[in-house]
Amino acid sequence: YIDEECAQSYEEILRTARTVTIIAYPKSETGHYGVHKIDSLSGSIWLMPGKYDLLLYTSDFHDLDGIYYRNITDKERCEAYTNQVKVPSKANVKSYVIDEPDPLFVHLYEDFNVVEGDNELESGLQPMSYKYWFEVDVDGLDYISSVYMEIAGMYTSVYLADGSHNEDEYATQKVETSLHKEENKIKGEFYSFGPHQDDSVKNTMVLTFINGRTIRIELDDISPEIKKLKKGGKIPINQKIVINVGDEGSGFDPVVDEWDDEEVIIPI
Repeated sequence: YIDEECAQSYEEILRTARTVTIIAYPKSETGHYGVHKIDSLSGSIWLMPGKYDLLLYTSDFHDLDGIYYRNITDKERCEAYTNQVKVPSKANVKSYVIDEPDPLFVHLYEDFNVVEGDNELESGLQPMSYKYWFEVDVDGLDYISSVYMEIAGMYTSVYLADGSHNEDEYATQKVETSLHKEENKIKGEFYSFGPHQDDSVKNTMVLTFINGRTIRIELDDISPEIKKLKKGGKIPINQKIVINVGDEGSGFDPVVDEWDDEEVIIPI
């Protein structure tokens, strides 16, 4: 299931794709392996007649593509990933800090029979990198210069053939946020390969407040909520952060609250 707002966003971003890559995996003796590109979402390539599995994908939306690909000659192991740095893990899986992936759309056509003459192929591209967004209620944003968020427990990559993931590792991503002082909210959005589905991998969010010095606030475990959002959506955060200002305005002490019944207080 894809959230309606996400689906609309995916449709809009897909229309801006600059190129689409097509990998032809031959399944008959007459076919030949090849990697081809077409401009935008339409174009033509030349293939020898025969039966193929055709893997289509694009992450080409910006001047610099933030997604890398490996094992492309092996359809089952062809994988999309970003820059990764290994870090210590408390879980039974490996842990990495990764860069945010760009939007990614993929479709696999199996047993496509290429004959002499024109062969029509519809796009069928579906998202494999998903959009998430969130907002946090904060009292006292006037005393904060910037905030960034880290979210843990996400997938590190995706296999293009079937959308599966490496279950033996998880990722932490750093997300820039914007301060909406008139609304008393912090807002952010990001793309990800999705939340790790293993219950032993916790999905946590840490907000870092910067105001001359740095304070890190870990929100409550959001694993049950975010694991449901396999293909993107709004992350529900039911806590409020209150920033207390000391007598001389020099303290910096953020605190977290359960929205409506609990608060997180940060003295400043």
